[in-house]
Amino acid sequence: MDGSVKSLSQPTVLVERADLFSPLTALLVKCRKLGSPLMCLVAWEVIVRLGLINPFFCPAPTSIVRELYTLAFTGELWMHLYDSVSRAVYGYFLASLLGVGVGLAVAGSRVMEALLDPLIELIRPVSTFAVIPIFFIWFGIGDVSKVLIITKACFFPIVLNTIAGIRGVDPKLIQAARSLGAEGFTLWSRVLIPSALPVILTGMRVATSMSVTTLVGVEMLSADSGIGFMVIDAQRVFATEKMFAGILVLSALGFSFDRIARIIQHRVLAWHKGM
Repeated sequence: MDGSVKSLSQPTVLVERADLFSPLTALLVKCRKLGSPLMCLVAWEVIVRLGLINPFFCPAPTSIVRELYTLAFTGELWMHLYDSVSRAVYGYFLASLLGVGVGLAVAGSRVMEALLDPLIELIRPVSTFAVIPIFFIWFGIGDVSKVLIITKACFFPIVLNTIAGIRGVDPKLIQAARSLGAEGFTLWSRVLIPSALPVILTGMRVATSMSVTTLVGVEMLSADSGIGFMVIDAQRVFATEKMFAGILVLSALGFSFDRIARIIQHRVLAWHKGM
């Protein structure tokens, strides 16, 4: 009897110990993820300080951070960052509305599929940067053309994932819903869209990085503000520290967009297995 009591108490003790060490384990995992980037930064700093690399071509990380602080203190960074974020966000949300709307229409109607699918497949392979001159002629070189160019780049991952998500819904699930009387709007809102939501949100998350990469190219080609413009303008006057500082901001911007998209994805799909 005593042996059985001990055997029952042992799992409880193990669970309590696991609960105790779980925060420590999570902290160690996070530190391990930061280990390789920190090692690269330290090696970079040491190599530049030892004179193995000319700091004109590759400034030390501390010099880049100092330049970044100067840009932030003078307010130049925030002005450029505001313009870049505004263009990326407007273009991304417009692409999301169009991408999800067109994707649902194509996946739900054979007529719309026959009309829109050939257009999507014809335009999709065309590089976004190849149509920049056309957009500049049609809409000028202001923010409207830049937002629409970003919209074009973000549109296709969203629309294709929306179509794939709706078409990938289990037919048995649809039949079960119809057997219970679900049709039309009820079928779409209660079965099709929720089932396709993981795939749709994945496409929207992929589009966040595309918004930043397209933003950089557009601002470098034709802009008088924005982080992309700041980088190319620094290159023209050989201000390499400022150039690297702008690249660091762009990296942080793309990383932040992806983190926000991931958080929203986890919150919206909390019910989904594996999320």
